[in-house]
Amino acid sequence: MPDFLRDLIRPAAELPEADVCLVGLPLDFGTVLEGGRAGAVHAPDAIRRELRRYHKTYNLEHNVSLENLRIADAGNVNLRQPNHEENHRRIREKLGELCRQYPRVVVLGGSHDGTYSTVRGLVDASGGQPVGGINLDAHADVKHKPDVISSGTPFGKLLREEFLAGPRFTEIGLHSNLNTKTDIDFLHEQQAYIVPLAHVQADGMPNYMRRALQRAGSPAFVSFDIDGCAEAYAPAVSAPSADGFTPRQATAAAFLAGQAAEVCLFEVVELNPIFDRDHQTARLAATIITAYLTGVAAQLTAQQQR
Repeated sequence: MPDFLRDLIRPAAELPEADVCLVGLPLDFGTVLEGGRAGAVHAPDAIRRELRRYHKTYNLEHNVSLENLRIADAGNVNLRQPNHEENHRRIREKLGELCRQYPRVVVLGGSHDGTYSTVRGLVDASGGQPVGGINLDAHADVKHKPDVISSGTPFGKLLREEFLAGPRFTEIGLHSNLNTKTDIDFLHEQQAYIVPLAHVQADGMPNYMRRALQRAGSPAFVSFDIDGCAEAYAPAVSAPSADGFTPRQATAAAFLAGQAAEVCLFEVVELNPIFDRDHQTARLAATIITAYLTGVAAQLTAQQQR
C-alpha cells in the first residue's frame, strides 16, 4: 500500500487514463497588470514540492484511502511567450485537451487571469455551452477592461462573453471592503450569487458550498484563490489580506468540490512563493488540493459501492 501521495503521481505520458490530472500554469503577468506582486510564476513547482513532501494517502477525518486514485501530472504549460494573448491561447488549448482526456483536471497556479482561459478550455471540451462555477476569493475579479486579460477580470470576461452562466455562478468569501459597488451590481445583473466572507465566518462553509455546487450543475469549475485565506495562514500571495478563510474552511470547500462529480476543473491560484515563510503558503495550497483529491476518492469509492 502506498503511504505517500507522491507514490500515486505519475507523468501524464505514463497515465493516459487517470482519475485526475495535474497541470501547472507558471503565470504572473496578469497580476502585475493589476498592481499585484510578481512571483506567482513559481507557484506550480512550489505546490508540487509540498504535495510530494508531506501528504499521505489516508485521510483520518473522512476515513478515506486515496491508494487507488490514479493521478497524472501533465507538467507546466509553456507560458514563456512575450505575447500575453499567445500564452492565454496556449492555456485554453492545453486545458481543452486535458479536459477531453481526463474526467478531472487540477490547475496549480499562477495568476488568476489564467482562469479566463482554463474555463474556456473546459467550455471547448464540453461542446461550447456555458458552464457553471464557484470562485472562492477575497475579490470578485469582474472588472470591465475589454482589452485587458488581468487577474482582476476573468469572471467578468467569462460572464460578459457568455462562457459562464450567471445563475450558475457563485462568489464565496468576498471581503467587505475589497470590492466596488459597480462590481457587485454587475454580479447581481448577471443573476450570480454572492456569499460574503462574514456569512461564511458566521455560518460555516459547508452549507454555502453545497448550495453553490448544486447551482453550478454540470460541467462546473471551482477556482480557489489562496488570497481568500487570511494572511496569517497564507502570507505568500499576490494580494494579501488580514482577514479571510481559515485552513479549516478552505479544506472543507475543497473536499466538497472533490465529492461533486460535476466539478471537472479545480484550481488553486495566486500562490506567490517569493514571499513565503518556511513554505507555509505552498503547504496550505497543497493541503487544499489534497482535500480535493480526498473528496474525489470518497466519491469514487461511494460510486463503486452502489
